[in-house]
Amino acid sequence: MIEKLTLSELGHLFYARQYAYDILRRFFIEEPSKEYLKQFVQKNMIDFFPFKEDSAGIQEGIEDIKAYLATHDVVHIGHHFDELHWDYTRMFIGPFTLKSPPWESSYVRKDKLLFQGTTMNVRRFYDKYGMAVSDFNIEADDHIGIELDFIFKLNELCIQEIEGIEQNDFKLLKQLLQDQQAFLNDHLLKFTPEFCKSVKKDANTQFFSGLAKLLHHYLLIDSMVLKKLLNIEFIKRGQVECLI
Repeated sequence: MIEKLTLSELGHLFYARQYAYDILRRFFIEEPSKEYLKQFVQKNMIDFFPFKEDSAGIQEGIEDIKAYLATHDVVHIGHHFDELHWDYTRMFIGPFTLKSPPWESSYVRKDKLLFQGTTMNVRRFYDKYGMAVSDFNIEADDHIGIELDFIFKLNELCIQEIEGIEQNDFKLLKQLLQDQQAFLNDHLLKFTPEFCKSVKKDANTQFFSGLAKLLHHYLLIDSMVLKKLLNIEFIKRGQVECLI
């Protein structure tokens, strides 16, 4: 997929990742808002989701979401919006027993307890970059939406590094990529396959079942992207080259 990149192409790749993670974090971190759905629908944002040409699973998730939006006007029809909003609430908040809990601990710990070792391990990644959950010690750090938001923010730092590369070298960029790869392998990819399988089964809307497919297959692609980026020679050496 990636053999050789110019600095400009590397920047385009980071912007593509930013686009993907922004969509995923927004729909998994909280109930869908009317404001974001209006933007999402009217700008046909799902059509521009990256790497669909490289993954049949990503393409299938996109088609599921488009099929739902083709028959449900979540922007202008109140009960269509309420249906989508309730599907998120029912699966990830309550008030009933959650069949698809949104926390990593619920899938990787036998006792399924929050704020234990798994949550603390995730928090250590956040602490390294001075990031903290807004509802500290109320919402567990290993919530799927917060973990996706963390990758989004580290990728944002990658973009800043690229834009200021004349003053910097690639050492911090390399570290950012290594930490994202580690976080994906040690956390997100440890539980999202089971989480997404559960959401696909539990969702009452094709929107969220499609979103689960999108999440699962995009993270697999992104893990490969990070691995290949870290094997590009100038990133491995942490040095700027004349890449135009």
